[in-house]
Amino acid sequence: MTEQKIELQRKHVTEAMLATLQKFYRELRIEQGEKVTLDVQGLAPPLVERLRLDLTFFSQNPHLPLENLCSGLDNYTPKTSSQQELLNYAVRLVGFEDFSHPAGLFIYGEPGVGKSHIAVAVSKEFMRGGFRPNFVQFSVNSNYGSPQLNPHQVWVLDDLNSPYGMPRDLFMKVALNAHNTGGRLFVTSNMDYHELMEGMTKVIGDAEAKRYFDRTRGMFKALHVVGESNRQTTAWYR
Repeated sequence: MTEQKIELQRKHVTEAMLATLQKFYRELRIEQGEKVTLDVQGLAPPLVERLRLDLTFFSQNPHLPLENLCSGLDNYTPKTSSQQELLNYAVRLVGFEDFSHPAGLFIYGEPGVGKSHIAVAVSKEFMRGGFRPNFVQFSVNSNYGSPQLNPHQVWVLDDLNSPYGMPRDLFMKVALNAHNTGGRLFVTSNMDYHELMEGMTKVIGDAEAKRYFDRTRGMFKALHVVGESNRQTTAWYR
């Protein structure tokens, strides 16, 4: 890797991935041979930094859908007041520096309104701040393993759409750890926040649920985001 060129490992490079990068970084030159090299001399320094961040995040999360490869807070376009509220609170969360106090967002709404876009963008902003977020997309990650829980962690849980099984267990563990150790937690779901909590109560019982929710209720800001699906408005056949 040089200052003006970035070499990519072939392992996760596809034509679709390169086309996605080219679409966003229009001045980027892609050289293909035995290795794939990105010539970044046509990009302004802030864009080079951003590109490196996109590539680093993708290397850490190779199952990331390509539609989120270049997702950032600055290229999310709110079209409704709730989407603007989502963006505003995301900015507040990554800028909240008091780690003696836990903080989290629970974002729920229909598919396509930008929840995953912001989840990826928030992860990248925490990376800028020196953190390595624990990023889980339940729709594509099938094995979450046993989480390593440490103080002051950042967790991003995308597509938490069931109050049962391993997704619920992971959510409860990292939420409680964030509460107890001053962490950050960003969660997205297609389920209503209260509906999800009620579903969890049926599984873990009223007494346990009361203790758990009392500890986490003040940590989460729950936001219901509405809007037209961006995937439908940008479909290839339109």
